[in-house]
Amino acid sequence: MATVIVGGGIVGVTAAHYLLKKGRKVTLIEKCAIACHSSGKAGGFLTDGDSGWHSGSIAHLAKRSFALHEDLAKEFGADAIGHRRVKCLGQGRDGSTAQPAWLASGQYQKDMGNETGLAQVTPYKLMDALKDSIVKRGCEIIIGKATGVEMAGSTVTALKVSQDGKESSLPCTSLILGMGAWASEAAEWFPGSTLPRRTVSNRYTSVIWDDVEVGKDATMVFTMGEDHTEIYPRANECYANGCPTDPPLPDNPMEIEPPQDEIDRVKAESVAAVPRLKDATVIRSTACFLAGSEDHRPVVGRIPKTENAVIACGGGCWGILNGPAMGEAAAALAAGEEPPLDISAFDPLRFDRSHLSAFIKGLPPKLTALVAQHPELAEALRQDPEKIAALVAMMED
Repeated sequence: MATVIVGGGIVGVTAAHYLLKKGRKVTLIEKCAIACHSSGKAGGFLTDGDSGWHSGSIAHLAKRSFALHEDLAKEFGADAIGHRRVKCLGQGRDGSTAQPAWLASGQYQKDMGNETGLAQVTPYKLMDALKDSIVKRGCEIIIGKATGVEMAGSTVTALKVSQDGKESSLPCTSLILGMGAWASEAAEWFPGSTLPRRTVSNRYTSVIWDDVEVGKDATMVFTMGEDHTEIYPRANECYANGCPTDPPLPDNPMEIEPPQDEIDRVKAESVAAVPRLKDATVIRSTACFLAGSEDHRPVVGRIPKTENAVIACGGGCWGILNGPAMGEAAAALAAGEEPPLDISAFDPLRFDRSHLSAFIKGLPPKLTALVAQHPELAEALRQDPEKIAALVAMMED
């Protein structure tokens, strides 16, 4: 039997990649196609954990994953997956940073990082390379919808799959859920567990132009505009995304289309920053939802009250960056090993609020009523007790 992975995004596919390197048998279930959603449509901006873009446990995750992206670039060829070191400019002036000639004159001089801690990858190219690699090494990919699990006590024995209206069971030695924005569906499969009930964040719209000139400088651009447009020039095209909105998540990723007004707004902010894009040809426009969680942190760990099931989701806007480290950690857990980095901060057990009552009773009286109404605040204070005194001081001011 094989380890069964649900989800053909970057987390699921990298989990397969690392399991196959361990000599494990792997079957991957995907409802539409590999990288049919955000892993094939994202920007691919990569930031090292030491770059100043992250803090705490996220910084450790980013540091590990940034290094894994470097390894993948060596394995598949940097040019083949669009991986390169970059710098980043933001809208504003700090008087010290020169900007490329193709940027709107004098408006983008805010230094947001350079090649020492920043890179990029073209997600759909990376996913194509990963898919080809895992298939060549024996991974079976099944197009179908996961609908539930079969259990023997606390052990998952099989995944229930629906294909063309027919139901079947796929036996497994272990299970990895890398379902991205749809991961909350699995909460119904494990009713005694504490999986997050919301695993989707905002939808973003992206536009890609055929302009190659802007990619020569390897400079990423953050417009700081009303629609939060970010521009990622690539070697063979120019990508931009923005317009975060919060519509309902459809069941089928293939049904997600960008609204025309959001396309127009992303184009307008992009052209204002990079005037030459006004005359460039738009190759395609897409939209995708970010995978999220209730506390805006990744969810990576063993599914509570199970012996052999793992979840890895919630990468948010850093999903492509942190995907390899999340997949690597999930693969290690599924193989019965300890992950190469501490993932305790991402444990899904944190969504179990039953342990908070005793903690709340021990807080200063000024805080008990407040945190009793906001369990997410209580959990944050439990994980970082140094914030308790600071919060009390703020309430006394």
